[in-house]
Amino acid sequence: MSTRSLYRGWHMVGAVLVALMLCGTTTIVATFGIVTAHLTRSLGWTQGAMATALSLFLLATTLAVPVVGIAVDRFGSRRTAAAGIIAFAALLALAGGTITSLRGLMLFYSLFGAVGAFTNPIVYIKALSAWFDRRRGFALGLAVAGQGVGGAILPMAVEYVSEAFGWRYAFYALAAALMLFVLPLVALFVRDDPAEAAADAADPEHIDHSMAQSGLTVAQALRTRAFWIIIAVFLLFGMTSYALTANFVALMLERGAGTLPQIAMLSSLAGVAMIAGRLVFGWLLDRFPVPIVGAGGVLCAAAALAILLRVDTIGIAAVTMSVLMGIAMGAETDLLSILVGRYFGQRAISRIYAWHNVSFLLGAAMGPPLFATLLGRFASADIPILTLIAFVILSAALLLMLRKPEWLVELQRQLP
Repeated sequence: MSTRSLYRGWHMVGAVLVALMLCGTTTIVATFGIVTAHLTRSLGWTQGAMATALSLFLLATTLAVPVVGIAVDRFGSRRTAAAGIIAFAALLALAGGTITSLRGLMLFYSLFGAVGAFTNPIVYIKALSAWFDRRRGFALGLAVAGQGVGGAILPMAVEYVSEAFGWRYAFYALAAALMLFVLPLVALFVRDDPAEAAADAADPEHIDHSMAQSGLTVAQALRTRAFWIIIAVFLLFGMTSYALTANFVALMLERGAGTLPQIAMLSSLAGVAMIAGRLVFGWLLDRFPVPIVGAGGVLCAAAALAILLRVDTIGIAAVTMSVLMGIAMGAETDLLSILVGRYFGQRAISRIYAWHNVSFLLGAAMGPPLFATLLGRFASADIPILTLIAFVILSAALLLMLRKPEWLVELQRQLP
């Protein structure tokens, strides 16, 4: 066992955790409600227009995902991530100085999606997988927890900068953080050269050779019932999660439920709960049947939405709602990588993961405008929220339809 290799591997996990605090999806989605409030206040734009901007961001991210995969395979995680960080920081700085029209807003959010995809978790999966096998799930979960940390910190930070200096300076601050903190960490610690992972590859505590190359090809996976169930589940996940994320601040302000800083605090609280949800459900998913644990996690979102039906002030109910929503979002994040690994194996995990990631992003792109349209059509938010609850319950029911994959049963029979 080489303690040096293990030490370097965990340092890379720490670097990726910090990088994902400011990745494209975390930066744009976590701050969207706060940025929306300041833009509508200063420029008079509508919530519907802003929701369209977020949809364009998510659609651009979806279209960029296959390109990101090709770039990582060709150039490696470190170079792809470094290029993405520099380009994304430049875009943020440029946006802060030039957004003056709705057309410009739509253009920049589309570019944020396309360029920000090169800073998202998919960029680091190859590098992390080279260093970890048996504990890969824990390493990935710990690294991706950076998104939860970012989700907890960024809303309050962006609100503070926006109130103190103006919303344009919030964009400048995010760009500076990427260049001053994230880029150096990625350059120093992210490595995906197989030779550098060789020592860990010989460590039986981290490597399970019997499972490393087992599983289905993409063509085989496409012919399974589980593949399409998981596609549907994550389409629904994306719709419900992002429909609420994009419209939550506007909904609470319309109800007079609190001030903008108070609502930003609720968003940050959900980010903290997301981290806890990721850790707790990660532990549960290692020990109990994945469909049952997953269904329990997503039903936390149904409970949160049910509470939201009657929240009209910042109090215990609002805090409980935020915590439950954060836990559900944390559970969903862990669930995607674990479902793909458990039901299809490691043979083609990146390409199969991309299919389901695209499904999630398509749902995320559809959710905000659908929810905003329903809010505009009905006198109260009850029908839109009840619609989201129905989607959540349907996704939980689909998860419970999953059965143990035949290929895994056969592999376990062959093992001594």
